[in-house]
Amino acid sequence: MLIKEDDNKYRWVYEQPMLKSFFLLFEVWRVLFIAAAILALFLIIINLFSGNSSDGILYSIGMAALVGGIMVVLSIPSYYIVTKANNNKYTVLFEMDENGVDHTQIKTEAAKALEALTIMVGTAARNRTTVGSGILSAAGGSLYSDFSKVRKIKCMPEKNTIMLNGRFIRNQVYAEDEDFDFVSNFIIEHCPDAKTL
Repeated sequence: MLIKEDDNKYRWVYEQPMLKSFFLLFEVWRVLFIAAAILALFLIIINLFSGNSSDGILYSIGMAALVGGIMVVLSIPSYYIVTKANNNKYTVLFEMDENGVDHTQIKTEAAKALEALTIMVGTAARNRTTVGSGILSAAGGSLYSDFSKVRKIKCMPEKNTIMLNGRFIRNQVYAEDEDFDFVSNFIIEHCPDAKTL
């Protein structure tokens, strides 16, 4: 339920069922695809400057595709584990005023314990990558969209979702059926440079 508080901010909590809406998994895949494309480009540039033939370039593309494919496959069981640790729900606190909207994930105790376990296992194994991913997961969880920087708004009432896209940030705002029209209209009115799709 949306509430306007004394500090002139609207606040509400929304619970998104993670096994019915795979938005987080798709976002992870998008990031992995971008990372694999950057890796391929980097390897191609190295091959070009080293004077390697087209075989070297094709090998680089193949390696980037292989790494990207492995990461996509590994992301599926990882998503299921994270879903279970969060009681099958992605719970978010939204805070919105005339300047922007803040999207903050509310984590369960099991999810916090999983992050701590990741850090401890990575430390014990002396694996900096595992430690780093645990720390980033524990530290992350909040995303702010400044309305003046939003360039595109896509309202999807059937999914209770409002997509906000800027130059360097993508945010998703969720609202219950009874609050959706108010939230979407408020955002549209306060995003002067945004195109509504």
